[in-house]
Amino acid sequence: MPFQPPVECPICRDTLALDRTLEEHLVGSHTPLEVARQLATVRERSGLQRISE
Repeated sequence: MPFQPPVECPICRDTLALDRTLEEHLVGSHTPLEVARQLATVRERSGLQRISE
């Protein structure tokens, strides 16, 4: 079985326990505003744009 490194939260940089999922952590530990800001930041950095733009 391949080794999977622990998951790190992109917002708080906490390393999650092996029995926790990122989704579980985000919902339980961060506000919707924090999650939205993180998603917006990632999108802006990647330079993604709508096709119509």
